[in-house]
Amino acid sequence: MQPADIGMSGSAWRATIGGVGDRGSDNPLEGIEHLAGVTGGAHLPLDATGTAALFRVARESSAFYEAELEPERGEVFGRSRSLAVRVGRRDVTVRARPEITFAESMRSGATRLTVSDLLGSTEAFTDLRLRIGGFTVRDADGRLRVGVVVEPVDPAASLASVGAILIEGDGRVAARWFGRDASERPLLGAMAAPPGTYRLRVAAIDTAGRPGAAEEVVEADLTPVGPLSLGSLMLGVSRNDGTKPQLEFGSEPTAIVSFDIYGGASGLRLSATLEVARDPDGPALVALPLALARADEGRVVATGAAPIGALPPGEYVVRGVIRLEDGTTGRVMRTLRKVAR
Repeated sequence: MQPADIGMSGSAWRATIGGVGDRGSDNPLEGIEHLAGVTGGAHLPLDATGTAALFRVARESSAFYEAELEPERGEVFGRSRSLAVRVGRRDVTVRARPEITFAESMRSGATRLTVSDLLGSTEAFTDLRLRIGGFTVRDADGRLRVGVVVEPVDPAASLASVGAILIEGDGRVAARWFGRDASERPLLGAMAAPPGTYRLRVAAIDTAGRPGAAEEVVEADLTPVGPLSLGSLMLGVSRNDGTKPQLEFGSEPTAIVSFDIYGGASGLRLSATLEVARDPDGPALVALPLALARADEGRVVATGAAPIGALPPGEYVVRGVIRLEDGTTGRVMRTLRKVAR
C-alpha cells in the first residue's frame, strides 16, 4: 500500500557521460515498486479517504482457494525452487510466491533420502560431486555386462551407499546395481544388459548425508575386428595389489591401459598398439606396443603403460589399435583427463 503523501518530488539532475554527478534514482516509489515486483504482489495507492484501495483488498481476499502441493518420491527438501501458478479461467489475476521450499519437516515419516530415491528422480543432485565411467565386458557365457567405476570428486569424502541403473531410450530401466561395500575407492560394479545405447545414472550418499548423482551415455557392445571382438579400453594405475581403475590423473608418471580381445582361432597373428592423441583422429603423440596375454579360453588381455608425466594438463584420447595379419584394423578409445596437482 502506497501512502497518499508519497509522490514524485525533488530536483532533477543529470550525470555526465563518465558518470560524474550520478546520485542514483530520485524516484521515491522505487523501493515499493521493487518490493511488489519481486514478491508478485499488487501496488495499490491510497486515495484521500483511503477507502477505495482498502475495499479492493477486502473484496479480493474475501474468498480464496488453497492448493496443497505433495512432494513426489525422491523430492529434495530444504532447497528453494521457482513456482508458477496458472488457471484456465479468463479475466482472473493470479498472485503467487515466486519460490517455494519443501521443509525438512514435510518429509514423510521424517526419513532421509536413499540411493533408490536419487536413482528414481530426474533431479540433479550436486551436493556430493561424483566421477563415473562405464565400460563393456563379455562373460564366459557370451553375455555382456556394463561395468561402472565410481569415485567422489572430494578425496576426503567417504561413500555410505551407492547404486546405478541403465536407462533405455524410452525411459525404462534395463538393469540395476547397488554396491555392497561403498567404502572402496574407486568403487566397481557391473550389470548384465543386452547390446544397446543406455543412459547410465549413478547415485551415492556419503557418510555426511550429502546426496550426489551423475550420468553419462554408454554403449553396451563390443567392437568387431575381423573374427575378433574388443571390449572397452580401461585406464588405471599400478598398485601393490594390482591395477586399479582411475578416472582422473595428475602427477602419475604413467597410466595403465588395458582391454580384452575375444574370439579368434588359436595361432591368429595380430599386433596391438597403444596411442595417445589430442583427439580421436589426431596424430599420435605417443605410440607404443601393447603386450598380449591369454587370460582364459577365448580371451586375451592387451596391456601397456602410457607415459603421461610430461603431458600438460588437459584431455587426451587413448587409443588401443589392433591390426590383423591380413591388414584388418580396429580400435577402442577412452578419454584421459589430466589435471594439475
